[in-house]
Amino acid sequence: MTAFKLLALDLDGTTVNHDMEVSPRVLRAVQEAMARGVLVTIATGRNVPSTRPFARRFNVNAPVICQQGGVIYDYRAETALLRISLPHALTCELLALEGQHPEWRAVMYQDDRIFVTDGEYFRDLDKLVGFAPIVVSDLCAALDGRDADKLLFAVEPDDAPRALAHLQALVGDRATVVQSHARFVEVNPLGADKGSALRWLAERLGVPREQVMAIGDQGNDATMVAWAGFGVAMANGNQATQAVADWIAPSIEEDGAAIAIERFVLGETG
Repeated sequence: MTAFKLLALDLDGTTVNHDMEVSPRVLRAVQEAMARGVLVTIATGRNVPSTRPFARRFNVNAPVICQQGGVIYDYRAETALLRISLPHALTCELLALEGQHPEWRAVMYQDDRIFVTDGEYFRDLDKLVGFAPIVVSDLCAALDGRDADKLLFAVEPDDAPRALAHLQALVGDRATVVQSHARFVEVNPLGADKGSALRWLAERLGVPREQVMAIGDQGNDATMVAWAGFGVAMANGNQATQAVADWIAPSIEEDGAAIAIERFVLGETG
């Protein structure tokens, strides 16, 4: 069995359930891995402030991948090691879609702040998009002429495939479009994906690819699951991510992430 030295964990749908909780079994497995010398990072679409509670919860011992790879942040040093932005002109072009498609609600990320135009709509989603979004009437104006970190559209689950296809066709090769949740389609800067970020972090930490294990569930996790020496997809996850995985873990309800860590990192059986 390969001795893994770096473990990358997605949050929502992989290690964090619908109630925003981490199960005791998952937490135990992660802590035991670190006790054995494994470096653990989080790889999430969340921004730095909304990832912080989970970084503390797991007490991760490596820098964390935020905003789908657009930011790599070291909480111990309180500094960003890498930051990639979404061009201002493209962001404003895409923000106009909220007027054309009012059923798609835009969420704009900039400098660890989150902006929306409809605070009431996001009242029940704030824990997913990030805490305390700032409500403004004009998202493009809120950029103040500067680039965004990323852009997210909240949609109804059955409309997500249409939104994903529309945004991919519109954006082309100017940015990366992924579905990160049943209700979220994101536009991220070129080069801002979890696979590229995990490669960058592994190189910085001096860990070879074959000693990296990654666990995720949605389409935004596919690049890191594919790049890792051993990629794990959750049974409750996206088919595209499962297709590039080396192993399919049980669902989050069955503590699938913990089972994967116990079996392949800790060498436990049964």
